[in-house]
Amino acid sequence: MPRRKKESKSNEKPLKSRTFVLGNYDPIVIEHGKKWAAYDKNGRLIILGYSRRICQEYANDRVRQAR
Repeated sequence: MPRRKKESKSNEKPLKSRTFVLGNYDPIVIEHGKKWAAYDKNGRLIILGYSRRICQEYANDRVRQAR
């Protein structure tokens, strides 16, 4: 019989609630499993990738260009 990998019993959620402050245009970077996603202030996906640093830098450049 094949053995299944057991799920971790951690109650910690990877997605923490964030609040948007008026005038704050910084993108939000959140981990989704092994990937990182950057969202703009409206909640639209900017970039999805495996490196947090690359996602953060790309999202910051996109936000600066949009202003």
